[in-house]
Amino acid sequence: MPSPAIAPFLGATGRMMQYRKYSEASAVGFLSAILFTVFSDPVRSYVDFGEKWLELSGLPYQMNTALLGFIVGFGTVRILLLMRLQLFKMLLNYRGWMHNPKSTTTKMWGLMLNAMRGKGNFPTYYFQEVLPKLPVPDLNTSCDRFLASMRPILSDEDFRNLLTEVIDFKEKDGPILQSYLLQRATRTNNWLKDIWMNLAYLSNRKPIAVNVNCYATDRLNIPSTKQKARGATLIHWILRFHEQLQDETLKPQYMQDMIPMCMESYKTQFSTVRVPCSGIDRLDTYKDSNYIIITRRGIYYKLEVKAPDNDGKDRLLTVTEIYSILEKIFAETEASEECHQVSNRLKLMENPTNKESLHAVEAAITVFSFDDEKPSSIDENGLLTLCGNGTNRWNDKSLTFAIFSNGVVGVNAEHTAGDATLPGRMWEYFLQSETYTAEGNIISEQTRKKKLPVPQKINWDLKYMDSEIDTAKEHFRKLSHSFELVVSSPEYGKGFIKKKRMSPDGYIQMVLQLAYYKLYQKVPKTYESASTRIFSEGRTETIRPVSEYSAQFVKSMLSESATREQKLMLLRKAVQYQTQIKMDACCGLGWDRHLLGLFACCQELKRTPPALFMDKNFFAPDILSTSQTPTNYTNKWTMETSCMGGGFFATSFEGYGVSYMIYGEDLIKFHVSCNLNCPTTSAAKMSDAINEAMNEMREICS
Repeated sequence: MPSPAIAPFLGATGRMMQYRKYSEASAVGFLSAILFTVFSDPVRSYVDFGEKWLELSGLPYQMNTALLGFIVGFGTVRILLLMRLQLFKMLLNYRGWMHNPKSTTTKMWGLMLNAMRGKGNFPTYYFQEVLPKLPVPDLNTSCDRFLASMRPILSDEDFRNLLTEVIDFKEKDGPILQSYLLQRATRTNNWLKDIWMNLAYLSNRKPIAVNVNCYATDRLNIPSTKQKARGATLIHWILRFHEQLQDETLKPQYMQDMIPMCMESYKTQFSTVRVPCSGIDRLDTYKDSNYIIITRRGIYYKLEVKAPDNDGKDRLLTVTEIYSILEKIFAETEASEECHQVSNRLKLMENPTNKESLHAVEAAITVFSFDDEKPSSIDENGLLTLCGNGTNRWNDKSLTFAIFSNGVVGVNAEHTAGDATLPGRMWEYFLQSETYTAEGNIISEQTRKKKLPVPQKINWDLKYMDSEIDTAKEHFRKLSHSFELVVSSPEYGKGFIKKKRMSPDGYIQMVLQLAYYKLYQKVPKTYESASTRIFSEGRTETIRPVSEYSAQFVKSMLSESATREQKLMLLRKAVQYQTQIKMDACCGLGWDRHLLGLFACCQELKRTPPALFMDKNFFAPDILSTSQTPTNYTNKWTMETSCMGGGFFATSFEGYGVSYMIYGEDLIKFHVSCNLNCPTTSAAKMSDAINEAMNEMREICS
């Protein structure tokens, strides 16, 4: 629970804390009433101004004194609450901590923020009401930064056209759309939330399987090779994490261990499904769901996750209890020839049995799939977790967990419901918590349940859908076979980079720029994600690491006339630029989402699109789509229990998806993906180029 220092002053969110909004003030009011009554003579001189009113109340004098005492105590606390709440909000609006972390102002701000926040295990959504709104950037600044990011990528002619369109936009349509966007920002907690959700995800007509979903892999040395043991343990600890979200006991996340981050997206991490619709999809969340789906060999089971203990209270199933249930499911599915290849939601809805079964899956907490495959590498782990075999990934669900027959596990996440940091924290929680015997078996314990729930087989009637199923299978086969993934590690990590006084993330971004340039002699349009969760309902912003500095740096690395000193100078400038715009993006001052917001406003107002929005380069695809996968969400993180990264499919047919995870001081993992159907891309060649670039950049820094 929150510390006494802060609990009375921040209000509350969630079921746990609803009563606390006035309870502390009431407690102080009652204490004040008692003190006023017991020590009525000393305080009489202070309450004479209210004596006439008290006499008119018709109550005895002692009761009037107690009533006045309660009003004074209650009112004082509520006034202090408002004052402290406003001060806390003001402190959270300060951004200097990111740009000037060692300044005296930042140090004083940090002391005040910690004092206001206090210490304690705050409820999950405790700080939601005090998080600042996402700002709307300056129009001219966003336009100028957009041009600067595009200059190294475009030909002279294309840039000249873009430049004139931006100038025209700044003078005509831009101010009108900016004014409308500013009005929108005053009406909502986050002006970008619905725009980003609809344009980036829900209106995207590509299949979300492979294209949209992302994955996380297992740890390097798995603690058990036994499928049922690993699966039972996985189910239990994932449900423990879910229970913390339900009870709102999951600790809020902080940036720099100090600034509270938005937890809103955790509300859709479980029990959520993306429902395919005509034109634009929707997200449905079943917050009271109390069961999971377990699938093996095309057979689906519905399993309630709680049962009455000996004391009559409903409690989560233990690892031992889940294991015994899995044994029954495995026995039933071992020799079964039944395999439900579910596809085509609209066609399924025509049949009452299928409609009911479909709802059962969509409303479940999550899905656990027990697969027959045996991934033998991180690459295979990632590929099989993301793609499956076409029948064992419910891609519309916010989370689907894969448990392979050799004990390897993975998680498939639907991207609309949340960004990678959310399932990443959950995944780290599981990997840190699981325990087994030396032989890899579960650690058995005596069951305390009066009666274990029986898994209920979900029925499907698919006889009338043979044609649709065959079409879907062929479509998925082509889609999944287009996914190429290579995972690699360079010879050194962030320890070396930090010794050279450069940002590891900025340095790695320049590695990717150099690797691509070595292969294609082009500067690629590049996307990198930044978190904006320090704002209410914040998700991500775009970092555009390409600059004149980065373009000149990669060209210098292939130039025989460039000196080592010139290469190093350009590298440092390119990294500094990337670091600066990354901080700006995290502070809500990026330009990509801002311009997208202006585009959405143009659509809402039904205005004729300005030439800028019609330019082929305005929505040009990202050739390099990159993201750093975070680690170390808690102080319990260890290298031994850390997952080996995650990734996603390239967002462009002719591009690459590159996810990287930094471990400790000496290890970095790159997950490089591309489309196998593209004749000009190769994940293997790009991966090799990344390792070469790392070595070449180390040479100029040494």
